[in-house]
Amino acid sequence: MTKDTKAALLQAARELVPERGYAGTSVRELAAVAGTNLGAVNYHFGSREKLLDQAILEFFLEWGAEVGEVEVASDAGPLEQLAARARPMVDGIAEAQPRFVMFLEALLQARRSPELHGELVGHYARQRERAAEYVRASPGGPELPSRMVDVIASYMLAVADGLQLQSLLDPEAVPTGEELAALYEGLAAAARAAGPPSTKPRERP
Repeated sequence: MTKDTKAALLQAARELVPERGYAGTSVRELAAVAGTNLGAVNYHFGSREKLLDQAILEFFLEWGAEVGEVEVASDAGPLEQLAARARPMVDGIAEAQPRFVMFLEALLQARRSPELHGELVGHYARQRERAAEYVRASPGGPELPSRMVDVIASYMLAVADGLQLQSLLDPEAVPTGEELAALYEGLAAAARAAGPPSTKPRERP
């Protein structure tokens, strides 16, 4: 029963925050939607804020995992991997948007809460590491410098977050998954045509 109550409260937070906002979601509403008593929030999470924070973080970790679970050819390089993941990422924007708004509200709250700030830092670290794992698993990935893997991982997260932000303002301006995939595929083709970078030292004029 305890685990069921905790899960019900997390689900209630996912449903209420997109409708009421982070600040507007009350303990009373959370308990009512979860079908439990007011004391359950503090008992299971310590506070309303900790419950909302956990719901936000869990959703985004799950969302990142769904994009990462896209089947990619074993010989796909980093750009081909980005192309394969572009389609489900863009297709998932509308479904994820209410939670993304919730995440933006959490970012504002984090300015006043060192604990939440630390949670969000940890969240992005886990997302970057997951993205980095995909890069390392690609052909040539093990040969990439560690810092370059980190840069590619950060870029992948920046694209996902940036498209969500643009979609909030002007959904029609966001490229389709096919368009974004075509961009990456074109870059990959251009890179193959150019060949590997020269290792010969550049001569000074």
